[in-house]
Amino acid sequence: MVIVGGVAENGPHAAAIRAAAQAFAAAGNAALCRIPQGANALGLARAGVLPGSRDAQAMLRDPRGAYLLYGIEPGLDFADQATALQALGKAQVVAFSQFACQSTRAVADVILPIGALPEIDATLTNLDGRDQRAVAGGKLPGEARPGWRVLRALAGGLDAPGFDFTDLAGLRAGLAPRKVDVVRGAGANASAGGNGLELVASQAIYRSDAVVRRAAALQAHPLTLGARIVVHPQDAQAAGLAQDAVARVGTDAGTATLPVAVSDKVAPGCAWIESGYGATAPLASARVEVRRA
Repeated sequence: MVIVGGVAENGPHAAAIRAAAQAFAAAGNAALCRIPQGANALGLARAGVLPGSRDAQAMLRDPRGAYLLYGIEPGLDFADQATALQALGKAQVVAFSQFACQSTRAVADVILPIGALPEIDATLTNLDGRDQRAVAGGKLPGEARPGWRVLRALAGGLDAPGFDFTDLAGLRAGLAPRKVDVVRGAGANASAGGNGLELVASQAIYRSDAVVRRAAALQAHPLTLGARIVVHPQDAQAAGLAQDAVARVGTDAGTATLPVAVSDKVAPGCAWIESGYGATAPLASARVEVRRA
């Protein structure tokens, strides 16, 4: 079995890695297992929630006049924060959100409060493709409503097709597998070079979404290490850095000041960060320059 995980699925060379993994698995008569992105990625893909005309990166690099954000914090949840915030800042933005965080307030013209998963009835699709139903475990706070109700109300005002259901049972009854011809993004140049270290970013285990980022017990967990940059001992020595030093990190997308960790588990020539922190959000480039702060 060949397993492709979250770092490969979310990196700039994801399409090339998937193609190589598929060819490698086929050559060795092995199964290919891709870890999906998010708890309900399979369900969304089955329902046709996929880019049919342009992908997210294209929608940000070629700015739209308006955007609808659903359940994300724009200051933390985009791979390319600089491009995203620039595009959103110049457009009309409607945000469906459980939390009115600072970055949402900064870009949204309207914030529509929706319930988090434990507060609503919902359906998730597991790795076997089986639908699993969740039942609300608490009362929605304030004026928050289930996201599907808010979407239905907005779509009704726009006379959009496909929103003629009146309750959750009707919505579920109308769901059917939908095939979409997925648009292929421009991708990234696999041989991209330049000065500095190659930046490797993975999602911090308990910083993956707005809910877990606000869970005090998870933020106190030993695996929640905080924003930092990890480099190989050779690269640390070359840059004049040591364990627990503070470094100024710069890319063509932005700069950050981060604590330094030194580890031989990071490949020479690379610098590793975890996303999901405000301090690492400005770093989105393939190459990074690291020097003492």
